[in-house]
Amino acid sequence: MRRRTVIATLAGAAAARPLLAQAAAPARLAFIAPGTARTEVPMIAALHAGLAENGLKDGRDYVLDVYYAEGEYSRFPALTQAALATKPAMLLVVTIASVRAAQQATTTVPIVFMATNDPVGARLIDSLAHPGGNTTGVATMADDAVPKLVELMRTALPQAHTLAVLINPLNATNRPIFERVRAAGASIGLETRAIELSTPEGLEAAFGPPSARQPDALLVVADALFQQLAGRIAALGIERRIAVIGPARNMAEAGALMSYGAAFTTLVRRSMYYVKRILAGARPGDLPVEQPTAFDLVINLRTAKALGLTLPQTLLASADDLIQ
Repeated sequence: MRRRTVIATLAGAAAARPLLAQAAAPARLAFIAPGTARTEVPMIAALHAGLAENGLKDGRDYVLDVYYAEGEYSRFPALTQAALATKPAMLLVVTIASVRAAQQATTTVPIVFMATNDPVGARLIDSLAHPGGNTTGVATMADDAVPKLVELMRTALPQAHTLAVLINPLNATNRPIFERVRAAGASIGLETRAIELSTPEGLEAAFGPPSARQPDALLVVADALFQQLAGRIAALGIERRIAVIGPARNMAEAGALMSYGAAFTTLVRRSMYYVKRILAGARPGDLPVEQPTAFDLVINLRTAKALGLTLPQTLLASADDLIQ
């Protein structure tokens, strides 16, 4: 049986009373989306599913407005201001850049972040147990998964010498995560280098021409932009015979060799619990931030075949899911 990602609720999150059905008008929720209307379809579906799981009905209890950054993180401040002009009950955000834009724009409108890296280290909140201010949500623990990701890469590619790490320089957590990858790689003799990408248009250029020296493997750091580009990143890996390892299931589903981490959409769905609590009167700063307690290992066997790899049986046996 496939192990399922479990989210642990920190102490102090008592059940909130349900919203009154006779509320005068549905609450306006503003989602500042990092991607496009096309790439954000899974995220928006997860939002609606999570709200439904918490007893909130679209059109009755809430309306969702979506503002698309289209991969340009520099647009977050303007999109946040546009959202605030509609007087929303809440701002829903994902990336650290969008959380900061929201925090700089308002200290009163509640902010819920979904699947965000290291919110304490990024100084978005005071602590997981007591976030403070007007911000709370769900963290990814992507930084803590780094040693395991490097270990999985070495197990799959015992002869690998070079590991590239895809990072977004506009994400404050990506460089520290890269340093952790480099340290873990150095301990097993890997040459590690960063590949920087901050816009969707720059993907192919970031890797250089096909004739350039290619790494044996590519580790994709957790970032909302890379979630949007999962299919293109995976296809580039197959084209250039690079084993791609991602931080969430959708990377393997899109064609990466492996992924290890909490399912991105699961974290988004869980974060809607905070929407329910806040609409029922809870203060964001009093709601502890949650983290995943289990990660899924997903292996794409089609991609392994395309790359000419024979994966160890011990690795296959440890997988939570195998994509045939």
